[in-house]
Amino acid sequence: MPINTDPIEPTPNASLRSGTAARLAGLPVATLRVWERRYDVVSASKTPTGQRLYSSHDVSRLKLLRQLTHNGHAIGTIANLDLAALHSLVDGVSIAISGAPVAIRSVVVVGRSAAHKLESVMGYELRTVYEDLDQAELHESVEDNVDVLLVRLASLQPAAVERVLALAKSLNAGTTAVLYSFTADGTVETLRNAGVKVCREPATARDLSQLMKSESDTASPVNMEWQAAPRRFSDEKLTEFAERPSTIACECLRHVAEIVLQLAGFERYSVDCASSNAADAALHKHLTAVAGAARASFEQALQRVVAHETRARTPI
Repeated sequence: MPINTDPIEPTPNASLRSGTAARLAGLPVATLRVWERRYDVVSASKTPTGQRLYSSHDVSRLKLLRQLTHNGHAIGTIANLDLAALHSLVDGVSIAISGAPVAIRSVVVVGRSAAHKLESVMGYELRTVYEDLDQAELHESVEDNVDVLLVRLASLQPAAVERVLALAKSLNAGTTAVLYSFTADGTVETLRNAGVKVCREPATARDLSQLMKSESDTASPVNMEWQAAPRRFSDEKLTEFAERPSTIACECLRHVAEIVLQLAGFERYSVDCASSNAADAALHKHLTAVAGAARASFEQALQRVVAHETRARTPI
């Protein structure tokens, strides 16, 4: 018996899981989740365990919404229109809706952390997400004229430059952007000279959007604003940790607690610094953000040290 290769269509009363509904509508699952969370685009039912289920009516709505956003309509302006109104828009009938249309840019992402940040940014459609460059190079490219290639590399080494450029060429990417944490001398300059937009982490979802939309000279650094996480420990708690006797053969608890105290202090100092002009203010804002990001990272490390100490103190 020959295999049926026709696309699967849901029956009117079908109960479809999110992955199936997204596939039938031609949407990335990540986009469906964001549309539901922010705009309540469909009224999916739920099972007793909380699993969302979709009907053929839901899939029809999602197909129309996808088509209209590809045609330039902002999802926020059409999300709550009924099926008839959506069909009218597709057919070219004018409907009074608020908000200006926005272009939807297709994105291929290398690095799931970067893809996760983009899920909450409207105006971008995630075409494909790869774990790393190795996985991206193993797959045959099916995308055509991708608007943006976004590559996230924890370690940006010279050997990665040609790989990024080759991938961008294979995708015919209009814009190529690279996020990195650490790099070797000259690598960033090489990428920028090749027309790649480069930004050092940490970067928020808004930062990424601004980076990919920027039409400025790629050789110029991108001005990023970082949002530091709220403090997890008060000064009193950090002092308590620093003075607590250690149960392991080192003083990591004291050292890490003291580092967090110093970073938190410098963060406050940078906020309070006097600025005589705009350049001073920009510098102090940058220093505050860097100190806050470093403090948040060391707070995570401190939590792990405290947990290890707690386990060591617990009798077996």
